[in-house]
Amino acid sequence: MHMARIRRHRYPELKKDPCQSLEKMPHEFVDSFIRRNCHEMIDEDITKKLIAKGITGVTVWNVKYRRRKLGVKKYLYGEIQKHKAWVRAQAIKKYGNSCELCGYNMAVDTHHIVPKHNGGPHEINNLMVICPNCHALITRKIFFIKNRQEIPNIRMKILSRLKSFYPTLP
Repeated sequence: MHMARIRRHRYPELKKDPCQSLEKMPHEFVDSFIRRNCHEMIDEDITKKLIAKGITGVTVWNVKYRRRKLGVKKYLYGEIQKHKAWVRAQAIKKYGNSCELCGYNMAVDTHHIVPKHNGGPHEINNLMVICPNCHALITRKIFFIKNRQEIPNIRMKILSRLKSFYPTLP
């Protein structure tokens, strides 16, 4: 346990004055706000609303921590569609369980066509089902996909490259 603390904090003893921003928040107000709004909002939205109400020191981590302490689940009935696993499963159900580029079906990933860091939504229409090999090609920017209409063109390029390496492929 002490070695873990040393790795985390660079010194073996406990902090003398653990002053976290979490302790500076008014717990009664924040807790009741989380309980009231957890059915309609996710942690990021709750954080934005608390900051708009003038509570300082609120981060997504603080809201997540308080929500867990209260025993409130993150994704409740109305928010289940925003859950990553649910969206991924729906994309696989819609587009099939084989790679959309090469047809490989032993293992599949989902890939955001428009990346989330570029403002792409986490929706079924922005996901494509691909195998790990094609995912690596797209991630390393060997092939560029900007929308779903480009998938057949990329598929032809990948299959032609595969046929050049393996001439016995159909």
